[in-house]
Amino acid sequence: MISNKSRITSMLTTLAVQEDLTRKGWLVMRGEEESPYDLIVDRGLINGERKFETIQVKTSPRTSSRPNPTGASERVSVGGKIRNSYWYYDEDITYIASVIDGKVTYWEKETYKKLPTVQLKKRKPYIFPINENVISYRRPENLNEGITVEDFFV
Repeated sequence: MISNKSRITSMLTTLAVQEDLTRKGWLVMRGEEESPYDLIVDRGLINGERKFETIQVKTSPRTSSRPNPTGASERVSVGGKIRNSYWYYDEDITYIASVIDGKVTYWEKETYKKLPTVQLKKRKPYIFPINENVISYRRPENLNEGITVEDFFV
């Protein structure tokens, strides 16, 4: 049982982004807990090297790990240490993603930088490309007619 409603919202937002990327034809993996990114996208081989990109998913888009990026006013407990905070830009996160009005929206690193949420929402979103190299496993119905097993495996 999930007892925290914000965790459910976070999970559903992450699943929506993961589904969007999968429908576009990309292999998407989950990041480990406490990593600065939520998803890793395998963009395939580019110039002979495998390219991975990271995505931080936010229900309400922001460019830092905490609503107040300096963390000066947020403590882990009364009188406790200041809560850790970091900018996603400094962590080299490739994209920030969110679901706005039912549509998955992405901002790339050089667009989102260290902007406040109000300014980020005004920036032009990144259009995540569709993987044009996806092929179908379906074969024409007459493909196997007249082909021997030996020919099939050649």
